[in-house]
Amino acid sequence: MASADEFCGIDPEEMGRLAASLRDAADRLTVFREEFEAKLRQNGVGAMALREIADIADWGRTQISMLHGRAELVQKLEGDIPAAKGDGGQGLVRLPDELEGFELAQGLARMYGDDILVEHDNESQALLIHEHADEIARLADNPQAAAAFFALLPAKARDSLPSVLTAIRSRTAEQDLVAFSKALGAALRAPTLIPAFAKVKADLTKPVDGKITAWNRLALLKGADAPTGVRTAAARALALDDFAKNPHQDWRAGLNEAREYDLPPDLVAMALEVLAGDGRAAREVFAGMGGTDVKLSQIEKMKLFLDYADQVSAGDEVADAFGRVLEAGTEARTENPGRHSPSAATFALDAILVTGLLGPSLPATAKDSMGVIARSYVHELASGARFDRATNRTSGPRIPEHWVPLPGVTPAFYLSPGDTYRFLKTFVGEEKPVADFNSTMARFRHDILLSAACLDAQGDKNYFRDISMMFGDFSSIAFKATKDVLGEEDAAGEHARNFIKNTSGFLLGGFSFTNEIVDLSWEVFQAYGLSALGDEWDDSFEKQVETATGERTDLARRMKFDMAYLLYSGGYSTSRPPQELINATTGTLKTYEELVVEAKREATDNKKWEHILQEKLEAYEEWMDENGKLDKEIEYSSRFQSSDLAENLLRLPK
Repeated sequence: MASADEFCGIDPEEMGRLAASLRDAADRLTVFREEFEAKLRQNGVGAMALREIADIADWGRTQISMLHGRAELVQKLEGDIPAAKGDGGQGLVRLPDELEGFELAQGLARMYGDDILVEHDNESQALLIHEHADEIARLADNPQAAAAFFALLPAKARDSLPSVLTAIRSRTAEQDLVAFSKALGAALRAPTLIPAFAKVKADLTKPVDGKITAWNRLALLKGADAPTGVRTAAARALALDDFAKNPHQDWRAGLNEAREYDLPPDLVAMALEVLAGDGRAAREVFAGMGGTDVKLSQIEKMKLFLDYADQVSAGDEVADAFGRVLEAGTEARTENPGRHSPSAATFALDAILVTGLLGPSLPATAKDSMGVIARSYVHELASGARFDRATNRTSGPRIPEHWVPLPGVTPAFYLSPGDTYRFLKTFVGEEKPVADFNSTMARFRHDILLSAACLDAQGDKNYFRDISMMFGDFSSIAFKATKDVLGEEDAAGEHARNFIKNTSGFLLGGFSFTNEIVDLSWEVFQAYGLSALGDEWDDSFEKQVETATGERTDLARRMKFDMAYLLYSGGYSTSRPPQELINATTGTLKTYEELVVEAKREATDNKKWEHILQEKLEAYEEWMDENGKLDKEIEYSSRFQSSDLAENLLRLPK
């Protein structure tokens, strides 16, 4: 097979002339053989040797139909596009050297388009479609053959396929549609070397009369993993341009089909499904949706979908797809936190602002996506909670006036505390999004504080204190968001449950220095921040933890040990800790949790583990007291991280 960058051309007219010439030659050979054989026999000479001439003529005749068939096939694949012809209009069609694959594609197109989809009863249709679905799926391994199949398949058959599969009550409709989508995707992603397929591509991405046909096209494209340009054009042409101009229409379509394929019956939701997973497509659609006639900002366009989801019966499906489109546009799953591209960050800023307008009223099916975005934009959310600088800032891409950057915190845009709070309210209270976000924020907090400790060890910059203050502000705002969404008692309960689950699981599982210690440190930090919000809160939290574990937590103490561990690990200047406080494997300070595990392991009938732990902690605290500078840094950082200033300032009128 010739490579894609090599020229392989076929002139169907010349091929037809070749077939005619071959037919004439075969006829002449036959006449010659008959005449010469007669003369030889008249002279008593055997004519067996002339049999080979007859065989050659017969072979030539068998090739004539093949050549005519290929000429006809090539003409069909050529399509009606003048640009497909060579310079000078000689009719030379450029095609990959894959005629056998094209012939297979033609056979399948004829079988489906002229027979299976039109000539059988429902049960037979369903069986035949499924019987040959694997052959369609295998076309994906030969993209040009796949393109030939769709170029040769009647447009009516293609546009009605999802509906036909459900109308005949095929039990394998979803599986069979996947096969067709897979082949279509391969054809769309390949270089367009089949001129007639260009028309198919254009048809799929232009407006069409009838919502059912539009729905069918989108359903076929959804599983195709189509290129960005195709997704963008199809989503806009088949639904979203009209939606931007007039969202107050009946967008229902494909009700029966939707049930079979587990897809939304709503045309707007289907267009969003086609965009989900392709960030560039999502951004391009929101930038151009509606064309020049629509003067809405990107935020206003986003809000159209949220308003629409609130008004229609398919609102949950619209919101779910919309959330995943926002995920894609923000590149939340594809780019690293703190290193977002400008285009993704611009889209994310608008997404955060528009969803924050709804806060806890955001449809439940979109909340998981908000958690995904939050995890990817921890730098922006953490810095957005800061009250130490530019308190009255508005959210935007520019650095606020008087802003002081913190090392390791690299937001692509700057949120106001109020917008940070409002966005957090979109997913707090949702167990999995919150758990995943906490795990990401825990790692971020650990790494940034450790880096700050390293920098402070090289010079008194107070980065550790400043970053502690940032996390204290964030914790305060996050807890206020949780409290305002769940209510005071449930908010305390959620923190207690997380604390119990993580600490109990950690202690029961034994100690291993992995991500678990980072997550646990975050839970201690959050719990300590909660305990500082007032006696009533502290009592509520303490009571729930004590009831569940039988052990009263000493959060302030644990927080101090956490700060000491980070500072020492970062190289902060201290005296050498007692050997019993050093982990022999890691060479750094033991954590509070390690000391608990050790104490329980060393306990005897005569000496309870609590007493052993107390002795270990006293040695730890004595070492900290000996290092006044370290002790002061621990005290300041612990206080900063438990401050409720941010929550109180958010109560002020704007």
